[in-house]
Amino acid sequence: MKFCFFMLSVLFSLSACGRQPGSALPPLARYDSIGTGILQISFTEKIPLYANAGDKTPFDTLAVRQKKDGSYAFLTKVLKTRFAPYRFFEGDTYETGRRHINMGLVHFSPELQFRVVEAAKTYFRVVINEKEKLTCFIRIQPGYAVYETMVQKDLHNSMPANGKKGTYNPNWYLYETWGNLLQRSAIVHVKPDMPLFESPGGKRIPFPKRDDSCDDCFKVGEVRGDWAQLTDREDYGHKKKPYGWVKFHNGQTLTVAYAEFLYE
Repeated sequence: MKFCFFMLSVLFSLSACGRQPGSALPPLARYDSIGTGILQISFTEKIPLYANAGDKTPFDTLAVRQKKDGSYAFLTKVLKTRFAPYRFFEGDTYETGRRHINMGLVHFSPELQFRVVEAAKTYFRVVINEKEKLTCFIRIQPGYAVYETMVQKDLHNSMPANGKKGTYNPNWYLYETWGNLLQRSAIVHVKPDMPLFESPGGKRIPFPKRDDSCDDCFKVGEVRGDWAQLTDREDYGHKKKPYGWVKFHNGQTLTVAYAEFLYE
């Protein structure tokens, strides 16, 4: 049995910033375009949230704490229920984790992902509330490692062994562009009616027929701007010819779905 976990983002139009009626929040700028990518952060320290890039004091702080049942809580004092980033998952409880393992899966860890509007040398501007499209700033703290790909993070952030000095750092940021994220995803799902081209902006070609149970699931090879090259997800030796190219976003939303991991 295969379990494919797809994630679709639904974004809306850019609107003005301002205070919401009855809210304790400061004025937070709204942003609604696709943005540049996804930000993940370690849970070891509290995460200050700033309304503006130049603010000296955060308007709120996010803390991630493990609960008695084994899952995690995402705690804020100001945002509270309005904390609604791109993706956040409390993780399995001890009990649900055991059930998943008995099913041949894994104990699913907590997840936290922010959609990035702007990535600068000293901060990330992220969408903190996807429903209202509110943004805030997360500053890059001294001593934190900054990674651009999951592979880079895994290679440089492994625990040292046999007493040897390693590069492990419990405090880190992982900022991936949409292209990097799609390239490492286990599966990319494209609707059969989506235009497919022989090259970016080139001649349109027929959508390929698939003969496996996943039907139209692919992987992404090259990425050029907002174009992604589709390859066979089971062609581990890269021997097959790529299927073609698609535009993976339209400026506001992703036009493809992706599963970061595949459990079989």
